[in-house]
Parts: sequence; C-alpha cells; structure tokens
Amino acid sequence: MASDLDITVPDCYKQVRPYILIAKEHDTRDPIVSYYARRYAMETAMQMKQPRSPETKAFLFGLMDVLEKCKKTIQDAGNDEVVSSDVVGSVHVENYAIKIFLFADNEDRASRFNKNTVKSFYKAGLLFDIMQTFGELSDELATNRKYAKWKATYLNNCLKKGETPHPGPLDEEGGVGAPVYSQPPNTPADGVAPPPAGFAPSTQTYPPPQQPMYPPPHQPGPSYPPQAPSASYPPPASNLMPPGAHAPPTTPEQSGGQIGIPGPTDQSTSGVQLSISDFAKAQKFCKFAGSALQYEDVPTAVENLEKALQLLKTGKVD
Repeated sequence: MASDLDITVPDCYKQVRPYILIAKEHDTRDPIVSYYARRYAMETAMQMKQPRSPETKAFLFGLMDVLEKCKKTIQDAGNDEVVSSDVVGSVHVENYAIKIFLFADNEDRASRFNKNTVKSFYKAGLLFDIMQTFGELSDELATNRKYAKWKATYLNNCLKKGETPHPGPLDEEGGVGAPVYSQPPNTPADGVAPPPAGFAPSTQTYPPPQQPMYPPPHQPGPSYPPQAPSASYPPPASNLMPPGAHAPPTTPEQSGGQIGIPGPTDQSTSGVQLSISDFAKAQKFCKFAGSALQYEDVPTAVENLEKALQLLKTGKVD
C-alpha cells in the first residue's frame, strides 16, 4: 500500500495532519477509508490557499501521488466503483464512522473511561470530518460529529485532572441530562478538537468482537441521540445493506487486509440487474424519507420512497 511516510507536512498545513495520520493507520485495515481520508486532506489543503513554496509544493504533489496510488490499489483489487462513485464511497465511510462512534458511546455509557474511549471518540470525529468530502453533512451526522469531538475533549481533560467523568451527555449546568452541543472548553474556534495526549496510530480493534450495539439495554437515563430513525443510527449491517452491497466487517481484522466488496450486481424481484451503486442510491432515498418523516414532511417522504421503489423495480429513476 502507498505510504506518506516520506512526506513532510508543513506547519502551514498542520490542520490536515490528523487526516494523514488516520489514513496511514487504515492503509491495511481499511484502504477505502484510507483513500477518502487522504482525499479530504488534499481538498482541505487546497482550500487553504497557502503561498506556493518548494515545501508546500512538495507536500501537495507528494500527497497527490500517494492518493492516486491508493486509488489504483483499490481499483486493481476489482473495486473501482467504491472510489469512482461518491454514493458507494459515502455509504462505506459512514458505516465505518458510525461503528467507531457507537463503540465509544457504549464504553462511555458503561463508565469505562480510558484512553481507548477517548481515542475512539476522537477518531469518530475525524471520520465525520472526512464525510464532508462527499458534501455537506446531514443534521444527524453533524450532531454526531460535534458530540464526538466534545466528548473526546471532555474525557481527555477529566483523565488528565484525575476527575471521574459523567457517562453520556451533560446538561447546561454540567450535570447528567439532555445533550448539549455548545463548543467545549479548549476547543479551537474551527471546531476541531485537539488530539488526546499520546494519540498515535494503534492496533486497537474498533469495535471489539461481541460488542453490543448502541444503546446498552440496561443503560438508564435519556438516550443520545433520540431513537427516531435517522441516517446516523442504522440497524446492524446485516439488515442495513441489501444483497451485493458492502458493509464493513465486524472488526478490521476480519477483512484480512482485503477490500471485501462482493460481486458488482444483484437481481431485483422483477429480474432487473441492479448494481452496488443502485442499492446505495435506493438506501439514500430511504434515508431521506426517514429524515422527512422526522419533520412530518409527508410529501417529501412519499416522493423519496417512491423513487426507491422505482429504482429497485426498474433499475432507474425518472
């Protein structure tokens, strides 16, 4: 797998270092996540419009070269669609981000406060950042992103001070209660939480085998976020993904370093051949319908459900 070990990130681009770091960590664990992490780093660096110098040019051209090598590795493995279609790619990265977020939230609510819990919230926040390479975040993902970054900062500060954190969200007075999403102390104005002390790539499994799904059935108190259907809280991957589509393995190790997307097509009940992209688009329409129902927007919900049905029945949408 391509590597950026020889690429020096100039101080003027230090904002993208966390995404380069998480890309390196996933080079063998999940090359698709690694590719999109680098793509987001490249897009962010280009938008910063720093003065061109030999140092900045070497960084940008070097990162671009590594990005293309990552893409070719994925394509050579027979999975071109996951890097050529943002719809397919976004489903993969979103599922992976949610899986890490739910693991961290489970650990936090079970009062298992340690560095791995902090790192998991921190990584989930970065992965939600990376989702912006596909466009503006949905309200649900934006909420998850803000909460993950706040929780990483809060837990890290408590551990450094030797204080016992409160599990779950806090109310505005600092006690256990409804979630708050105001900017936490010591968080930069751009909303990017600082990395926890000692943060570095690790071999920690996210989530570990047999980890129960969110929320723990015994956990009292208000749930975060609300239990209404949303794009941020899909059911287990076995129910979420249609036949032929890809869902991340339960643990990165189960993938054996391979990019495990099944065959390119499947057949609908009407005999129409559907691609992975078709299934992903149908899933998006269903998510949009679910979001519309949360706002009691019945016409929009019906329209998106009809589009999903039409796509699954005919293989196209008018």
